[in-house]
Amino acid sequence: MTARRKGASEERGSGGLPIWMRFTLSMTVALTVVSSVAGFLLYKSAGQVSANVRQQSMVGATELTAPVMQVTVERQRAIAERELYLALEQQAAKDAATTAKEFPEGGDSHYEGLRRAFQDYQYGQRDAFKAQREAREQRYRELGTVESWKQVGKATEHASGAVLEASVTYADGSSGVIFKHQGREGAPVYLLLPDIANIADRSLLGLVIGITFVIILVGAMVSVWVANQVSRPITRIVEDVRQIAAGDLDHRVVADAGGEVGMLARAIDRMTRSLAEARDNEVELEVRQRELQVAGEVREQLLPQSMPVRAGYEFGHLHLASSGLCGDFLDYIEAGAGGAIGLLVCEVSGKGLPGAIVGATARSYLRSTLAEGGELKAALSSANRVLARDVRRGMAVTSLFASLDAAQGIATVACSGHKVPLIRFTGEDRKVRVVHPEGIALGFDKGPVFESKLELALVPVDKGDRLVLVNSGAVTVVNTDGVELGEKGLYSLVMKHGALPTEQFLAKLRAALLAHAGDAPRERDISIVTVSRA
Repeated sequence: MTARRKGASEERGSGGLPIWMRFTLSMTVALTVVSSVAGFLLYKSAGQVSANVRQQSMVGATELTAPVMQVTVERQRAIAERELYLALEQQAAKDAATTAKEFPEGGDSHYEGLRRAFQDYQYGQRDAFKAQREAREQRYRELGTVESWKQVGKATEHASGAVLEASVTYADGSSGVIFKHQGREGAPVYLLLPDIANIADRSLLGLVIGITFVIILVGAMVSVWVANQVSRPITRIVEDVRQIAAGDLDHRVVADAGGEVGMLARAIDRMTRSLAEARDNEVELEVRQRELQVAGEVREQLLPQSMPVRAGYEFGHLHLASSGLCGDFLDYIEAGAGGAIGLLVCEVSGKGLPGAIVGATARSYLRSTLAEGGELKAALSSANRVLARDVRRGMAVTSLFASLDAAQGIATVACSGHKVPLIRFTGEDRKVRVVHPEGIALGFDKGPVFESKLELALVPVDKGDRLVLVNSGAVTVVNTDGVELGEKGLYSLVMKHGALPTEQFLAKLRAALLAHAGDAPRERDISIVTVSRA
């Protein structure tokens, strides 16, 4: 039923014009007619108004510019005449000085009279020219004070600065515009224009208002029609959204329109399915988080709560958790009061909650069988048979076990598929040796193969010696360049710090492992258990 509704929705939503196309076509047809009529009327009216404005502008510009140009021409003439009389004045003064130099005072009375008469003539000419020059300067100043206009505001440059435009106020109080052209030589040329903003025929106002009203009316009618076409399917979509918002994420949205409305309906339907999937994912995430919490609690329970005590021996362990969850663990197993003490390191193939459960199960079986204090092979074989029965196929547990006889100073070592051998640090020569007896992982085989492959090794623990059991996490830790520490690197650390007290020895290993890893994430837990003999 849901599939049929979905198919019908997509079929109905796939046809029809989009809203924008319907709106565009409707508005285009209506506005084309209105705009054509309005354009024709505006064209005819604008032509007449333009002719009137042009004529009145030219008449006003002529009336305003002519007096200014007359004053400008007269000012230029006054300047030219002033320059001429100045040159004549200077020449007359120069001639008088030359006469005084070439014809010095003294001599007969006739000569002296001629010289003075000539000088008086030259000085008279100079004074006459000076008077004419001052008269022209006075006229120039008088013309300069006559202004029929006053600039208002800052001028605007045109034609690369050759023409300046500015608003002006005329003597009669009216406003206008002035254009000034400053040529390379001579006085500037002005063009004064009246304010032509109010010259336009006011009859255009009514025409513009009428055309605007018609355009608005047609647009409103088209908009109402388009809105009516869209409102029905949108109203249905709103009802669907309300039902979805009420919590019915199984509800599907059906659109009876095409274009954007159909796309909106399909988008809401996809969103609803995504919300339903998100709800399911959230439930799954909560379950996953709970699993991680339980696995973390299980991992904490896998760690030993206390350490054994034997005179002359010092026990210790180190566990560094990885970024994920693993079932790896370490333990101490004491076979009866005052009996042998077992040091155990185990590694589980799985991760997460399944790996943690397998690790807890293996720890329980190994503790119960090894704590009985019987023959080591028989105890491990018993634990293997139980694990092979309870652990699902594909999962296995590797173990490295060292049973320490404190009185004899001998450790019996058994390896069940563990990759990293037992490390023995000898106090006599301060070197390391490895012990790696044969054996397959626990739970991998139901019994015969496991029992036939399992071997035991006896390792002496002399004074100053130290035994170290680790999982593969200690040797596979990588740095930020992806380089593993490796078994040789681990052996070097044990040989370097093996003679230290156990607490200091483990602190040095911890610091070295963390320094090598740096910011790189650790894929597996690091489990280390050790015993040293004083």
